[in-house]
Amino acid sequence: MSKSIQMPAETVLKWQEIVDLLAQIMQVPAALIMRVEPPNITVFVSSEFNGNPYAPAHSASLNTGLYCDTVVKSRQFLLVPDALADEAWRTNPDIELGMVSYLGVPISWPDGEIFGTICVLDNKRNDYSQLFIRLLLQFRDVLQADLQAITTLNKLLEDETHESERRYRGLEAALAHANRVTTLGHLMATISHEIKQPLAACVTNAAGGLRWLSAQPPNLDEARQAFERVTQAAQRASEITNRILRLVKNGPPDVEWVRIDDAICEIIVLTRAEAERGRVTVRKEFADDLPLVQCDRVQLQQVILNLIVNAIEAMSVVRGRRRELTIATSKADSGAVLVSVRDSGPGVAPQICERLFEPFSTTKEHGIGMGLSISRSIVQAHGGELTLAANKPRGAVFQFTIPTIMRSTLRSEAGM
Repeated sequence: MSKSIQMPAETVLKWQEIVDLLAQIMQVPAALIMRVEPPNITVFVSSEFNGNPYAPAHSASLNTGLYCDTVVKSRQFLLVPDALADEAWRTNPDIELGMVSYLGVPISWPDGEIFGTICVLDNKRNDYSQLFIRLLLQFRDVLQADLQAITTLNKLLEDETHESERRYRGLEAALAHANRVTTLGHLMATISHEIKQPLAACVTNAAGGLRWLSAQPPNLDEARQAFERVTQAAQRASEITNRILRLVKNGPPDVEWVRIDDAICEIIVLTRAEAERGRVTVRKEFADDLPLVQCDRVQLQQVILNLIVNAIEAMSVVRGRRRELTIATSKADSGAVLVSVRDSGPGVAPQICERLFEPFSTTKEHGIGMGLSISRSIVQAHGGELTLAANKPRGAVFQFTIPTIMRSTLRSEAGM
């Protein structure tokens, strides 16, 4: 992690003053702070004195025999008074730049990882006094204290960023839940009709079954059929109730493999009475053999619910022609599953198409403008895109893609 930390500009300026001061005190042409950036070592800061052949950002490969290369490998203090008089250093690349003496020490991050070196170089023999060595070590300690402070600050900023992201995700989830509850509340009058029908069927068939049992002799076959119809109607009511509860429930992402056509059909059932009340004809155009998608079923159904309800409301102003809502699925060129919701309403003016996805942007008299914004966020969190275009010859079409494999962020939030 420390290799990726960016050095603050004020720290770089401070270090520049240090190397300039070192070069001035020791009367050498070059004082450097080097940074290891595998596979290279780079001049991070260079003294601004005449005769210094090292320019900032100049890089050289490690393992080429440079003085600093040796310090990095050994993580030890290095003093070379005269490389020309030492057989071991005569092939050192620094000699080609005229630097024949060297004094350097390693610099480390707080976790012990090597940062680089601080060093001085001279174009003539230099034995560097003990005072100079102590001075270099003192400056090394200053640099390492700066790295400690930078690391601590970076950790605090990362923690703050993660906490802000966590709070943002929590707020986003709360808004999404509120949107689902609000939408279902708007539909509750018509949804209750969907529940009343099977419950009424239960009462009717149960009464019929009891009559067949009371007959003389009892007609067991007719009674059995009547009670089977009771069971079927009760199951239907239970399924509708469970769908509502899943949408109302507020919980963490629950990622699973979903057959998208089935997920859409569940929402069509919940909105069927609302469509009938608005005299909207709902058509399904589902492609065959679509792959399963990895998603949060409730979140995906929230997107579909928002788009269907919006389409029904948009067509409420249509007069003198059919109100048609078409929900289609197909396979996109990218391999993702594509869902389209097309209506025959008045359409959306091109200049406000993109603005509709912004928070609190709405064309409804009593809307708060969060449905489409939340829907786009959900789709994007799954790795897809939600777009709006004109429907031909009239109306609007909302399309969104869902990759078959979800991207990692939502999976990690769901604990996968």
